[in-house]
Amino acid sequence: MRFQMVKNIKAISPIVICLLIGTIVFGQSEGSKSGPPAPNMDRTPPELSLPIDSGLIFLFLAGLGYGAYITISNIKAKSSSR
Repeated sequence: MRFQMVKNIKAISPIVICLLIGTIVFGQSEGSKSGPPAPNMDRTPPELSLPIDSGLIFLFLAGLGYGAYITISNIKAKSSSR
């Protein structure tokens, strides 16, 4: 009996999830039809804002180093197991 209940729950749960997602998507307010919001005039001047790519090179190098570390560790583990 318990196995049959689990089987029914597994069969019904995707249907329920799809219905809930559909309700959320189609149940949104109609406020978007009135146009975009007015612009905010209290913006920060460009010279005071931080650039997007201030530390991207360090992040890239750290990722490259971590990838090399993982690759070398996997190669060592495979060679020691033989």
